[in-house]
Amino acid sequence: MATDNTDPTAEYRKNQSWLYDSKAGGYVRKIAIGLLTLVIGVFVLFPLYWMVVTAFKTTSEIQQIPPTVFPVNPSLEGFRLVIESSIQAGGYAGLVNDLFGITVTSAIDINLLGLIVNSLKVAVGAGLIAVVLGTGASYVLSRREFRGKNLLMSLLLASLMFPGTAIMVPEWELISTLGLFNTHLALILIYGAMTAPFVVWLMKGFFDDFPDSIIEASQVDQCTPFETFWYVLVPMARNSLIASFIFAFLLAWNELVFALTLLDNSKFTVPPGLLTFVQGFNTQWNVVAAASIIVSIPVLAGLAYIQRYFVQGLTGGAIKG
Repeated sequence: MATDNTDPTAEYRKNQSWLYDSKAGGYVRKIAIGLLTLVIGVFVLFPLYWMVVTAFKTTSEIQQIPPTVFPVNPSLEGFRLVIESSIQAGGYAGLVNDLFGITVTSAIDINLLGLIVNSLKVAVGAGLIAVVLGTGASYVLSRREFRGKNLLMSLLLASLMFPGTAIMVPEWELISTLGLFNTHLALILIYGAMTAPFVVWLMKGFFDDFPDSIIEASQVDQCTPFETFWYVLVPMARNSLIASFIFAFLLAWNELVFALTLLDNSKFTVPPGLLTFVQGFNTQWNVVAAASIIVSIPVLAGLAYIQRYFVQGLTGGAIKG
């Protein structure tokens, strides 16, 4: 019997590449990847850096040409004006005067604390609606077979591709007909409906990979389908549920167009509320930057705490086995 003595690495050696198969090429690749990462990092993070340094500049330094990369004379003027504005607009000036003997007056009449409360109300409500409706729908789509199932999933996916402005006119007509114009409930319903299809796709991946043996065990224990869903599947889907809620929450927190169209100044959420700080040629950009930092603190603090659940939830339905 003939023996194959062909060297298995011979073909590889004939097709070696300097860039991939030499030590010098390895260094070149690492340097190139490092430089590319640095450029992308600067491109992504520089706007955030510029917002932070602007918040600590004085108005005169902001208007200086050429602009300064670092604050020459760091100042908390922007934060002071934002806090004074919130105290005055929120009706707390008298309370502050009684407690601390400080008279608060501000030329800016914007209640930043009220904007944060309004956004939290809308974002939490939209997140709960998206998670409740999306999770129930995804469970049915995953565990039940019926005619038109694939078409329905395709329609849900297609709905995520339409920009919000494309449905602005019919949404406005619907909200006006229901008498919900200038209410936070209108935004909660719209944002919840906009994010529910994403929740369906995310949670369906989790339910598709869920072991059938656990469901069969619950049926042996005489659990109804609802009890199996509520007491067995939902607790085990915690990470995916949190990821879905965070996605819906962030969309509702950052959305501008619907909030600006369907609300007036007294009901504004954070995005349209921040626009009221912009006053043409008289805009105090340190105040705008300071307000942006303050409204970001609650979200950043919450996401820093639950970010591990977000990553685990997004990848929960990605591995079969």
